[in-house]
Amino acid sequence: ATVSVLNWMLRASRLTMRAAVLGVCAFAAREAAAVGGSPSFLMLLGDDIGWGDFGYNNGTAHTPHVDAWAAAAGSVVLQDAHSGGTVCSPTRGTILTGRNHFRDCVHMVYGCSDMTECVPDFPFAPQRTFTIGDAFRAAHGAEAEGSLFLGKWHLGSLYNDSEAYGGITSSPATHGFDAFNCTVEVAPTAAANCQCNPAWADRCVFGHNAPDTHCQGGANPGGGRDGCCFNYWWNNASAPHAVTNLTHPTPADDTEYLTSAFDAFLDRRAGAPFLAQISFHNCHIPYAGTDAARAACAAGATCDPPGPENPKPYTGTELDYYSCITELDGGVGRVLASLKARGYYENTLVWFTQDNGPEGDCGPEGWCKGTPHRVKGAQPGSTGGLRGRKRDVWEGGHRVPTVVSWPAVVGAASRVSWGTVVTTDFLPTMMEALGVDRPREQAAWGFDGVSILPLLRGEAMEERGVGWIFNRFDGSGGVAYRRGKWKYVERSASCKVDACKRPMLFDLDADVGETTDLAAERPDVLAALITNFTAWRDSVQRSMAEESLCKHIP
Repeated sequence: ATVSVLNWMLRASRLTMRAAVLGVCAFAAREAAAVGGSPSFLMLLGDDIGWGDFGYNNGTAHTPHVDAWAAAAGSVVLQDAHSGGTVCSPTRGTILTGRNHFRDCVHMVYGCSDMTECVPDFPFAPQRTFTIGDAFRAAHGAEAEGSLFLGKWHLGSLYNDSEAYGGITSSPATHGFDAFNCTVEVAPTAAANCQCNPAWADRCVFGHNAPDTHCQGGANPGGGRDGCCFNYWWNNASAPHAVTNLTHPTPADDTEYLTSAFDAFLDRRAGAPFLAQISFHNCHIPYAGTDAARAACAAGATCDPPGPENPKPYTGTELDYYSCITELDGGVGRVLASLKARGYYENTLVWFTQDNGPEGDCGPEGWCKGTPHRVKGAQPGSTGGLRGRKRDVWEGGHRVPTVVSWPAVVGAASRVSWGTVVTTDFLPTMMEALGVDRPREQAAWGFDGVSILPLLRGEAMEERGVGWIFNRFDGSGGVAYRRGKWKYVERSASCKVDACKRPMLFDLDADVGETTDLAAERPDVLAALITNFTAWRDSVQRSMAEESLCKHIP
C-alpha cells in the first residue's frame, strides 16, 4: 500500500513550526551574517539511509543527537536535498568535484573488500578534476594535514603503485587530501576488520548477515575467510605502496573508530582551520548492530515499537538496521561535541547527508508494499513514502535526509528549508566561502553544483536544473531531470513494466510521492524538460570525452 507523503510529513516532523517561523522572522529582522575569520568544513556522509529514517522525519530508530542538532540554533534541515547519484561511488564523486559523476568517468561501483584481496581498477577523475581538497589547499597552502578523509572511500585503490598490480591509483591523497584513514570499499559496521586476523575472529559481530556479505573470494593475508578482510589504511610515505593498515582490531561500534580518529585530527589542528570528510559505513550491507544496541532496540529503549499494522517483533535484519542508525547518531553526536569543545563549531560548515536512498528494490513500479517502516520485499529503511529506493531515479533513490549547520552564517535560529540542494553543492559552497576558483585550465569544464550560501543566509536561490542517470549513459538504467517543481522521469532501476518505461512528468510541489503522471496533461512542460535534459546530457558527454578523457562508459 502506498502512503500519502503529505500526510506523512504533516504528522512526521518533530521540528516545531514555531522554530521555523521564528527563524524566518529573525532573518527578516537582521542582515545575513558574514563569515567571520577563516571557516572550517566538515562533510558527514551516511550510507544507504532513507529520507524517513531519522527521528525528525518520524524514523523508527531513536536519533536524539541528530534531532537536537536539527532543531538547534544555526542549523538548517534541508527537506529537498539530494544525492548526486543513486548509488555509492557516483555520489561520493559528486561531493569531491561538484560535478555529475559521469563527467569524471564514474558510472557504477566496483568490488574489492581490501587491496590485499584485489587492487581496484577504478578510473575516477583520471585528469585530476579539481576537488574539495584542492579548494582548501588553494586557500591555505599545502600545509601538513590541513585536510583529512576518514571512513569509506570507494573511489579507487589506495596503493600509490596500483598500476603494477593491474589497478589504478586513486586515493584521497591522489585527489587533494593531505591525509586519510579509510577503507577501500564497504566494511561491516560492527568490528569492521575482525576477519583480517584469526586472533580477532571472536570479536566478529555478524548479526543477521552470518557471515558477512560483500566478500569477493580473493586471498586474505590475515588467514581469515577468503576475501573478507575489511581494513583501515592510512598514508605513510615510508611504507610499501605508501600506505599502512591496522594491526589491531577496530572497536565493536565502527563509528567509535572514526570519531576517535577525528578527535586526534582536531587536536593536531590546534585551532587552525580544517577540511574533513567522515564517510561512515552506517548503514550499508553488511550492517550489524552491536549486541547491546540490538538488545536496546528490541526492548524499545532506542527504537519505536512495531506499529499496529504489523505488530510482530522486529526481525534480526531490522534490529541490525535500526541499531546501526542509532550508533551513527551517537557518532554524529560525538563529532559535534568535539567541534564545540575545541571552539570550532560556530564557524564550521557541517554538512550531514547520505549517498542514496535505502537498499532494496520494490518492483515492478517502485511502490513498496507494507508500511513506510516495514516494507515488504526490500531491506529495512524508510523513504517516508517516496517512490523508489536505492538505484532508482525516483525521489526515494536520491532525496535523502540532510542537515547543515554553520551558526556564523545561519544565525541564531534553526530553519527548515525546501530549497533544492544536491551533494554537488558542497564544493562550490566551499569555494565561495574561501574566495577560490577552479584552476584556469579547468575554468570552462562542466560544473553542476551551486553555492548554497544564499540559502544558509535565508536568501532565495535561483531555480536550477538537476539531472540523474543511473548506471548506463544510454538511459536504459533510468534517467530523471528536475527543474523547479517539475520532474521528468523515464525508466528506473525498479521499473519492470511498460507503464513506467515511458516519459513521465510529476509536479513535486503537489505530488512529491510521484503518484500522478501529468505527461498527457502538460506535454509542453515535459517536452521542455526533455530538451533541457538532452542539453545537459550532451554537456556531460563532452566532459567525458574532452575533459576527463574517459575510456569506457556503458
